[in-house]
Amino acid sequence: MSLPVEKEVREVLAPYSKRIRKVLDRAFKDFLAKRGAGNMYKRTDSVDVFDSLIRAAVAEFNGKPGTVVFTSGSTARFLFDGKVLVRFKKAVKPGKGSNIRTGANDNFLDPGIPFADAPSAMKVEICWKVNELGTGYKSVHVTARNGEGHLWSFELPGGQQGIIEFPQQKSAAPQPRRRSVAKLKDTAKTKKKNGGEAS
Repeated sequence: MSLPVEKEVREVLAPYSKRIRKVLDRAFKDFLAKRGAGNMYKRTDSVDVFDSLIRAAVAEFNGKPGTVVFTSGSTARFLFDGKVLVRFKKAVKPGKGSNIRTGANDNFLDPGIPFADAPSAMKVEICWKVNELGTGYKSVHVTARNGEGHLWSFELPGGQQGIIEFPQQKSAAPQPRRRSVAKLKDTAKTKKKNGGEAS
């Protein structure tokens, strides 16, 4: 197993760039449709986006020419052209994935440890940076890691983020306005009734 080579990774992923961005667009669209009024905690948003993204990526790449999907463990991995193994990660900053220290995570980040199902593949992360509103991504980078550090990173080509429309809540049809008629007291009748004089 050799270190990931940026030029080779770029060449392998180039034909898939637009489809990868399409997966991200679909993931955020699905996330926004599901979340309703929103989650209380940002970490819940992150989990929901990640779940939507993995579902969209599996649907986009599973069983398609040039791609193999591995769904075992706590995340899915995607093999492109038998050469580049990818996992998706939310970025803490452009090009740097947010990772929790686990044995599986450390093994993936170590380029010297081969992935059992694709031992000769170069391992990289596709990291999306969430925009300020949490409604989409503002950048997508491909990053090769070496443990805690990183070897290199480049922005994934493929255009801008697709337009994501916010889900609209169905509102009830407007009710016709009722006309209110106010009755005014007739002071003359009231005084006559009470024995007084009308003025």
